[in-house]
Amino acid sequence: MPRRLAEIYQPGDQVEIFFSDKTGEEWRPAKIVALQHPGLWARTADGNLWFVTNGRHIRRSGEDATSG
Repeated sequence: MPRRLAEIYQPGDQVEIFFSDKTGEEWRPAKIVALQHPGLWARTADGNLWFVTNGRHIRRSGEDATSG
């Protein structure tokens, strides 16, 4: 059974968040700032907050795309 994001990540963890739009796809560095069911809040380097609920869109910093 898949684990919940709050069981995998904790506030302060350094992560990367996946973004995809018409200009392309990229992983951006971020830091977990809060847990909130069913996901978590992460702040990217530009100061924006993102609510992440999908484990395919977040990974620990330094993981490659195939291990995420």
